Amino acid sequence: MKGYIVSFSAILLLSSMLLFAAFYSGNVKDRNISVNEMKKYFKLEFIKDDLAFDLNKMLGTEIEIERTNNLTIVFREKIPAGFNKIARLEKLKDFIESDYSSVNNSDIKFDIRRLYVTRTTTDIPVKFSNGLIYEFHSNNYVLFHAKNKDTNINSIELNLNAEGSSIKVFLPAESLAGDINLKFNYADQNTLNETHSSLQLNSSLDNVILISFSESAGDEIEIHIGSFEGKINAVKIWNKTLNQNQINLVFKAVMDGININSNFNAFIDADLNYFQSDLNSNGLAELNGFS
Repeated sequence: MKGYIVSFSAILLLSSMLLFAAFYSGNVKDRNISVNEMKKYFKLEFIKDDLAFDLNKMLGTEIEIERTNNLTIVFREKIPAGFNKIARLEKLKDFIESDYSSVNNSDIKFDIRRLYVTRTTTDIPVKFSNGLIYEFHSNNYVLFHAKNKDTNINSIELNLNAEGSSIKVFLPAESLAGDINLKFNYADQNTLNETHSSLQLNSSLDNVILISFSESAGDEIEIHIGSFEGKINAVKIWNKTLNQNQINLVFKAVMDGININSNFNAFIDADLNYFQSDLNSNGLAELNGFS
């Protein structure tokens, strides 16, 4: 009887050890799967972040964002850019889809087809997560607006320094119902036309600034502030000069604040699609690296 009890106890102990070993083995396997899953997602986020930083630098548009009680966005731009922006993006596309994909053992596609307005003209919009849009058009204008709604701009600072010599600077009249505070600073090689002005403008109107460089029709810098072309409380800066005198532009827009705890992201209107084993990610290419 004693031997039976000992044998039975040994069998129970051995069974318990086997069950524990099986449980531990399965638990380790599950943890290994979990760690491998995490590694895949970490790699994806690293790749997206890496490309977002590079993409922002290659666009040649400097963006500065400040979020306090107000939302302030500053754009620094050259019009014309001095290089072909779409050609840079095409080179980046080739690099991403070949060498970069190979090094990361992934299949990454950078789809920029929506940026082609026509075969010869392109539009490169930076889209913000709250609906704001900043566009650089290959016809040498930039446009800041919000799709089908008000940008809520309450203050604008426009600083322009242009090559060449203007012959006239025309400013819009102030409005008694002004809801936009405009600070406008302009300079070129004609010091007589250097302009520093503060105006109150009505955002429901199309307020136009014209800077002429000759008596020829259309040889000018044309600026629209307010509501125009179906846009509400928007800004358009268009370099129409016949000699394409380059403009150094600093455009600062101040708008109603957004929740400081909410995310505020910027994207280019191009798709970044990532494929690796059983992990796929599709969406707009994000920008980061803002100052």
